Parts: sequence; structure tokens; C-alpha cells
Amino acid sequence: MAMAESHLSVPGNESEENKKDEKSTNKDSTSFTVAVRIRPLTDDELHTGQTKIAHQVENKFVVLMDPTEDPDDVLRANRSRERQYVFDWVFDSNAYQRQVYEQTTKALINSVINGFNATVFAYGATGAGKTYTMLGSDHDPGIMVRSINDLFEAMEKSSDEYKYSVDMSYLEIYNEMIRDLLAPESGYLDLREDSKGGCHVAGLSSVSTKSTKEVMRLLMIGNKQRTQEPTATNPTSSRSHAVLQVTVQQFNRIRLPSEDVNVGKLFLIDLAGSERGSQSKNRGKRMVEGAHINRSLLALGNCINALSDRHSRHSYINYRDSKLTRLLKDSLGGNCKTVMIANISSSTNCFEESRNTLLYADRARNIKTKVRRNLTNVSYHIAQYTSIISDLRNEIVKLKSKLHEHDVRRMHSPARLIQTVQKEMQSSFLHEEFSQLKDQLVLCFTDQTDLRRSLADLDATNMDISMDISRHLLTIADWEQEKTRKPLGRRHCEEILFTIINLTVYLSSRN
Repeated sequence: MAMAESHLSVPGNESEENKKDEKSTNKDSTSFTVAVRIRPLTDDELHTGQTKIAHQVENKFVVLMDPTEDPDDVLRANRSRERQYVFDWVFDSNAYQRQVYEQTTKALINSVINGFNATVFAYGATGAGKTYTMLGSDHDPGIMVRSINDLFEAMEKSSDEYKYSVDMSYLEIYNEMIRDLLAPESGYLDLREDSKGGCHVAGLSSVSTKSTKEVMRLLMIGNKQRTQEPTATNPTSSRSHAVLQVTVQQFNRIRLPSEDVNVGKLFLIDLAGSERGSQSKNRGKRMVEGAHINRSLLALGNCINALSDRHSRHSYINYRDSKLTRLLKDSLGGNCKTVMIANISSSTNCFEESRNTLLYADRARNIKTKVRRNLTNVSYHIAQYTSIISDLRNEIVKLKSKLHEHDVRRMHSPARLIQTVQKEMQSSFLHEEFSQLKDQLVLCFTDQTDLRRSLADLDATNMDISMDISRHLLTIADWEQEKTRKPLGRRHCEEILFTIINLTVYLSSRN
């Protein structure tokens, strides 16, 4: 891949001091997140024979083909017709709204809740799809709707620990004039600066909101008041820059005499698109609107060029050329996490607009912003201590009721009942098993006692037999001794024979 046009640099020209300065700056700063979204060809562009010149390569590269160069030109045969750019994210014409939101904006929601500033703005030529990216449709909402929805969901998840206050304001810059979209009857408003250099719109209404539906209702009211007119390039062209500001204040649920409050601001900006008079064919009032739009976008481009130039880092940045750049001062070079979504058309007719958009987006990647948490210390007067004590008591009562409800719900829950029944069944089953084991043990003990008694009887019988055998053996031994001494008489032999017969009978009866 060749490097982008704005990435060309001569190595070795930077001093060691500049390099050290850049490293130290990077430690305390963060870069722009720049994404590119390619709009598909419309039916009219397809009917007129327009071809696709912008292509996505993987998820971070854009290749833009130059349709003005003649491939048969011999003098420029070796010149590449491709212009290649690298960004944080690149979405082709088939990308979904949810995919664009999750990759670019979703990570900013928790930062806003925790007291950081964040800005998301869509940049590009007219008809490139900026309003669709930011607002979307009823069936497929854009970044604004999804951001507000996730913001309230994130606050709901931490509602047990923190309390939140959400304020919303919605304005448009039309012909370098600021108008409140939520209170259009207030007329044009002035842009003023405070002692710290911050810009504020005097008289801008701020509405406190407590739900996503309420913000959506206010957003629909503001969009109906926004200036839109048809042009030759875009039938629903936005003729003004729209800025939605959501301020979130995070308080601890337990009020203390002195506490720090996180204040985060989310800016969602839908810029009007730059346009050429030859293509838009504007006349009269539309031409004046286009001139003001181009003027403010030119001032924005100049600020991007100045902020992206590393060598002029400490030079003066002229934010005063336009009210748009004055409002975006913090978003461009101040305390803010900024996401820029560059929308381009893939049509051959829009090559110059797409190339300029990609050049500005590529330069915006070099912009550094210093991000810090916005903390406001709130100290309560001694007269408010009674109110603080009352809030603490109410919080204790609320927590006790929640704990009681939790215990009751836990006791009467189906899972709890099932566990209780299972325990009872298990205990009854164990009792039955214990009774059976007890009976078996008693039976085994009785059998063992009987066996021991039988064994003792056998031992006694065996002893008697042994004694009888010994006695008879002694008798036989005496008889043999008498035989060797003298011949036996008839009567004596009969006695011995009778004894032997008795012994044999006795032994046989014992066996």
C-alpha cells in the first residue's frame, strides 16, 4: 500500500527536541478517532452510468480511483490512478447503522457518565449520507438515537450507587446565525465567551430529561424545526449545522457536606454538506445558504489543517472565522474525546468532493486533544444539613425496604420453594434409609451372637470327644502292655474287644 498524500514527509528534518516534545505530548493527549463511511450509488447515478470509485480494503483502508486520468495516456502510463488512505475504521456501502455506532461511538458513553467530554460529528459533501449516519430512520436509527438510549441504560445500571441529572439542548447554525430548535420562538441567539475562554450560547434553552423516550420526543421536535431544502444533488439537503448537547451530572446517592460531582458533556453534530454551485444548481436564497455553509466548512478545514501540523503546534488557531469553529473549539483542540465520521460518495461525479473529504479526514488523524475529567466541588451550607440528614434517612428506609422485598421474593420464589421441597424429601428419604440400616444392624448382631453361641457349643463337644479318645487310647495302651507280659485269658480278651467295639460305636455316633 502506498502512503496517503497527506502522509508524505521528509525523514530527518525534525530535531531531537521536537521528537522529545512530541513524545511528552502523546503521554497526556489522545488522537482523533477518524472513520470513513462510503455511500452506495443511488438509482439516478446508476441510470446515468456512474461507476464506483471508492473501495474499502479490509477495515482500515480506502482506495479512491481517479476517473479523470486517461489510462491510454503514454506520458502518464506509470502514474498510479489510486489514492490510498488509512483510517481507524472504514465502512463500505453494506455497513449497518449498529456496526458504525458500535465501532465509533459506543465506547464514549461510559466516559461521558464518568465526567469526560465527547464529540461525534459527521463531515462530508452534500448528499454523502451524514444526516442518515447521525439520525438514521424510524426502522434503523442512527448514532444520536443509539447514543441516548445507551446513555440512559448505563445510568440505570449504576443507579444504586449514583444519582444522575441529564439536560439537553438542540441548536442549529443557519447562515451564521444560531437558532434554538427546541424554542424557535426565541429568535436568533448570541454566542459569547466566558472568562475561561469557553463559548456559550446566550438564551439557549436546556431541558431536563429523565428517559430515552423524552429525549426522542424532543429530538423529533427539533428535527422538524431544522432548515431543510431540496437541491439538484440532494432532495433532503440540510441547510444548517445541527448540534445536540447532552449534559450528564453524576452525584453520589449519599449526600455529604462537600462532594465532587462529575459533569460530562456529549456533543452530537450533523454538519451541513459542502456543495458546488455548478452541481447543486442553486439560485437566490439557496446560493446564499451554500455560500455560508462552505464558509463555515472552510474555517473548519483551516482549523483542522492548523491543528494537524506538528510544526505549528504552538501557533495561533483561528477559531473566530466561523461560529461553528467557535462552538467546536473544545472538540477540535481542547478537553474532549472526538470522533470524526467522514462520509463520501462512491460515484464518479463526486470524485473531487470525496478526495477533499478524505484529505481533511486524513489530516484530522494527527490532531491531539488533552482529556481530563470534569469535577465540580459542591459544598452545602450548614442550613442544608437538615435536608442532607433527611435524604440519608430516606435512603436508609429505601434500602431496608429493598432488602425486605428481596428476602420476601427470595422466600416465595419458585426456586426457593423447590429447594425447600427437595430438602424435605431428602430428609425423609435419609430417615427411611437410617431405619433400614438400623434394622439390618440389629439383625446382623443377633446372627453374630447365635453364631458365637454355636461355636462355643462345638468347642465344648470337641473337648469331650478329645477326652474320650484319650481315655480309650490309654486303655488300649494298657492292654498292649499286658499282652506283652503274659498271655491273656479268654475273659480278658473279650473285655478288650468289647471296649474296642464300644469305642468304635461311640466314635461313629459322634461323627
